[in-house]
Amino acid sequence: MLIRRVHGLDAAGQVRGPAIVIDTFRAFTTAAFLLDAGVDRLLLATELDEARALAHDLDAVLCGEDGGRRPDDFDLGNAPGEVRAAGHRVRGRTVVMRSTAGTRCLVGAHRAGARPLWAASLVVVSATARAVADNARLTIVSAGRSGVEPAPEDDVTGDLIVARLEGRPIDPRAVAELRDAVTARRLATADWAHPDDLDLCLDVDRFPFAMEARSGDGTIELVAVR
Repeated sequence: MLIRRVHGLDAAGQVRGPAIVIDTFRAFTTAAFLLDAGVDRLLLATELDEARALAHDLDAVLCGEDGGRRPDDFDLGNAPGEVRAAGHRVRGRTVVMRSTAGTRCLVGAHRAGARPLWAASLVVVSATARAVADNARLTIVSAGRSGVEPAPEDDVTGDLIVARLEGRPIDPRAVAELRDAVTARRLATADWAHPDDLDLCLDVDRFPFAMEARSGDGTIELVAVR
């Protein structure tokens, strides 16, 4: 398999063919927790007002953030700890999710022609590797901080997906070392994060499914694929 690694919003908007978009802190960890909680549909948006309008039309739960913080009118933040604590509120519901980096990168890649397209984080590393294993080529997009700055957790997630594709085991030291990264320390101390977010984001292979982006009726939906 020929694997190409790129970073950020601009690169995501130029991706063609099979691709993975990674946002480990926190969008695609939160998304995995939403799917595990049994949401009916998980739809992605790029802008706050777009998310609001879509949620209004569908009587959906609004989930996400802007600059890390949950807008006052959103039901849930982009926080796996918050989703885990409120699973009963989303089970069986449509959820519209918007984040500063992850959802915008994935929607941008989808609009550019990335197919099949997957969302990933540490909690779904091995399942994601299995899902893409039959492709002759693959682009891995690390969303990074705000879709602009590199984020070590996204790069490590990409490294581990590649390791699994090559039949190598996951090195736990690579994940343990992430706790000392600036982005991890920021997440651990931020007043906009749930206290459990860092631990949940670093829980490798917590879930047995991959997350595929599918389109229909003008929306982009993440679907759990086992």
